[in-house]
Amino acid sequence: MFSAVFAVTFAEGMDDAAKTQFVADANAAAAAVSDVYLADKVLEPPMPGGDFVCEVGFADQAAYEAAKGGAAWGDLKALMTDPSKVANCEFLAYGEGDLLLQEKENSTCHRILFFSIREGADPEMIAKMEAHMNDMADHVPGLRNCKFARVVESEGTDEWAYAYECDFDEPMSFLGKYMTTPFHFLYVDKFFEPACAEWVAGTNLCTPYMAQEKPFLANFA
Repeated sequence: MFSAVFAVTFAEGMDDAAKTQFVADANAAAAAVSDVYLADKVLEPPMPGGDFVCEVGFADQAAYEAAKGGAAWGDLKALMTDPSKVANCEFLAYGEGDLLLQEKENSTCHRILFFSIREGADPEMIAKMEAHMNDMADHVPGLRNCKFARVVESEGTDEWAYAYECDFDEPMSFLGKYMTTPFHFLYVDKFFEPACAEWVAGTNLCTPYMAQEKPFLANFA
């Protein structure tokens, strides 16, 4: 599956009714682009990455490129970047990458982490980071599916380089088990910490999470 993600920060002063309407409009616009999509406000407590996420899935990059040429894509992008509703929009598109799929039916939380690579990062450490990311599923109860991929196109406040997305059985598996597992701080955190010799990731991390009715990564599987 090839994914395109819009992570939106709502305009200052936008009231609840306007946000609800934005969610409805986004779902309609995303549905016109692809049958595979998630579009909703992020869950509480919010993580860096904005107030709302729209992820649209395609069978492959060719399908994504074809969709980009259509009016429906233009309508979706216009909504995601409408300055009367949106203060900031981060955009990234990425392919299948390394996919670990364990669950095709039950999942209520989808999380996306996207980050850049700091200038001067050691290529050997980048390769080591790539090798470790999908190992999290072996150590975190409730982490059912995950995908780690290089970003092929992006816009926003950074040169986004990687996307790591996960399907969890429930939000607390992300907020609790994932964040506190020893594997996370022993084998993954070091790539994101400036104080560590293995540090490779930029400090502008985005990691929104949202509710879902079925595992998003199981689409096209």
